[in-house]
Amino acid sequence: MSIEIERLGNSFFAEVRNVDIAKPLDAETVDTIRQAQRDHGVLLFRDAHLSDDQQEDFTAHFGTVEFNLRSDVDHIAALGNVDLEGNFRDPTTAQASFLRANQQWHSDSQFFKVPSALSFLRAVAMPDEGGATQWADTRAAWEALPPTRQADLQDLVAINDLQKSRAKTGHNLTEEDRKRWPPIEHPVARIHEETGKRALYVGSQVTGISGLDDAAGEALINELVAHSTQEQFVYTHEWTVGELVIWDNRRCLHRGRPWDEESEARDVRRSTTEGSGPTSEGGLPVDEYARARAA
Repeated sequence: MSIEIERLGNSFFAEVRNVDIAKPLDAETVDTIRQAQRDHGVLLFRDAHLSDDQQEDFTAHFGTVEFNLRSDVDHIAALGNVDLEGNFRDPTTAQASFLRANQQWHSDSQFFKVPSALSFLRAVAMPDEGGATQWADTRAAWEALPPTRQADLQDLVAINDLQKSRAKTGHNLTEEDRKRWPPIEHPVARIHEETGKRALYVGSQVTGISGLDDAAGEALINELVAHSTQEQFVYTHEWTVGELVIWDNRRCLHRGRPWDEESEARDVRRSTTEGSGPTSEGGLPVDEYARARAA
């Protein structure tokens, strides 16, 4: 039985059927999934029911698997309100407030000099109400802009400051973390290294625009996030335990939705693949597609 792919969103987000991703995959199957990823940006696999090791193995088909933020040995990160052993986290801790920032529109590891390419998120336990995830198609959002507006934006570079971003949810980085993740620059609109298509690259971790004063930068950021997250560009997924979703951080934003953190477990586990970079040099965006073709 051949793989079936059905688009669920207006411009992106598709369900992949007739493939068991818990088992080793041949090259043809991986290539089919890769192409679907390029075409749709976000892919849903129902009834996958992977273990952590199986998720890591599946992720490795699509690139080098990154270590999670707080470890140099673990590739799987628990991003809900329970840890990898299923124990509830104290909601008043710094780690809890750090993770709560995932409820803002963002692209994973946008505060890295070389951000993650793909993210893989698996539902292990979900609350009875709330806890959905939303994705926004920032490529479609870019393509919906008038050509004159695209011309205004295409050479702009954004400042990504994790401290300012996390402060919005009451979290302050340690001095060690500030040194580890200093403010860095990425294009306002990235050129995808595999497709050559642009997408807006502005979320909650963007705190300024190079060359603009604070007020003008904040106004532009708010404008672009509001534009990118209009209803026609957004897909909301209500999770079922066992599902896995892959998305391309170079083409979409995402956010988790609130739930009753004190009484209901939301156990979601993420792995990511390394991106390539840098995305900007000398205060200007890099044509990542041209760079990849020249390599």
